[in-house]
This record gives sequence, structure tokens and C-alpha cells, in this order.
Amino acid sequence: MRGKSDRSGTRARYLRAIWSLTESDHVPVTITGLARALQHVPGSVSEQVKRLVGDGLIEHERYKSVSLTPEGRLEAVQIVRANRILRCFLHDILNLPWSELATNAEALEGSSSPRFLQRIEASLDEPTHDPYGQPIPTPGGDIEPLTDSPLGQLVHSHRTPVVITRVADAPVEILTFLDERNLRPGTRMQIRGSATGSHVADVRTAQWHGTLLPAGIGALRGSLHEETEQRPAQPSAMDT
Repeated sequence: MRGKSDRSGTRARYLRAIWSLTESDHVPVTITGLARALQHVPGSVSEQVKRLVGDGLIEHERYKSVSLTPEGRLEAVQIVRANRILRCFLHDILNLPWSELATNAEALEGSSSPRFLQRIEASLDEPTHDPYGQPIPTPGGDIEPLTDSPLGQLVHSHRTPVVITRVADAPVEILTFLDERNLRPGTRMQIRGSATGSHVADVRTAQWHGTLLPAGIGALRGSLHEETEQRPAQPSAMDT
């Protein structure tokens, strides 16, 4: 029988990362992609993946993708649920900076009992999404289907009206960059691909006008919306 400590720390980070990558991008999860998401070298990721295969939580064959087993998915969903509830608590009750929610929720995740999480959830009137716009799984493991798209898929040569729906897991410096420019769920903007390629975008919101580089584009999810008249912000320097 696996103890409580097995659901915290490294194991929890890996299961959450695999689940989140599958949920957000709907593409096979590779060792390289997992290493990038966790900011680890592929060699160390491969070793941990072998351990999780041995635990019966994931499936992986050499040079092929990584996927969760039914048992692994069940555990991953509960980890994700706890993490996103804690993000709501840190944001709504403790008023922590938006860019610091993910790292602090991860720190609390392993020591939070089911009863503690239930009390938090009830005190927040059972939130359905975390502050990054990510849906919170139900206690039974069900989750709202995602209908939005990675922002990169919405970048075209012409200006396109888009609303930000979610912010994917990203390093704190990327979250800080987005927070400082109010690039959060619900923000409407107009985007257009740069002449240098679709991985760079010119962005205009009511508060900011600047350039997003691949790191910023990769962290955002969005949907098309009907364009509304807004006063564009003045251009700013390209940051990320």
C-alpha cells in the first residue's frame, strides 16, 4: 500500500505535469516535453518515469510517448484537484500575488488533508475554476471539457480578436510578465503574427500593446470573440 508521502513531492509533480500536458495540448507527452515542462534534464526525467512505470502509474516504451494508466489518472486528477483548490485559497483568502499561486500551492499540496481541502472548498463556495482559468475536477474525477485553443493556433497574418481563457503551468517569471500586463483569463485582445513567424505575435489590449515571444504565447489559451471597440494601449518594448 502506498503511503501519503508517495503522493507528494516528485511523484505528484510528475503525475500533475503529465496530466496537465495531456489536458492542455491533446498531443502525446514525450520525455523531452515532460522535461521541458518540469524544467529538468531529460536524463533525470527518464529515471523518474521508470519508477512511475514500476509503480503502475504510467505507461512508457523507449522512444515512445508517456501516458497515465487508469490508476495513474485517478491519482493525478486528485492531485490536480487539490492543487487548483489551493490556488483559489491563496488567491481569494490570502491575497497572494497571482504569479506566486502555482509555486505556493505546490508547496502546500502534499501536507493538505482531504478534510482541510473540503473545508477550503466549502468556504470558497465550491469554485469551478482556479485563478488561472483552469477547471477544477469534481471529487469523482470529472472535469469540464476544454474547448479553447493554444494561443499559437490563433495567431494569423491579420489581426484577430481573442479572449484569454486559461494560463497554462509556466515558470514564475512568465507568470509575472503576464500578470504585470494583465494578460489573464477574461482579457480581450487583438493579436497578429509578426513578419518573423507565427511564434511571435503583436498584441493589443485595452491596457497594453507589445510583442509576445514564444514563452508568452505558449503559456496562454484562448478563444475567438466578437471584436468590440477598445482604446488600444501605447506600444511597449518586447519582453517575452
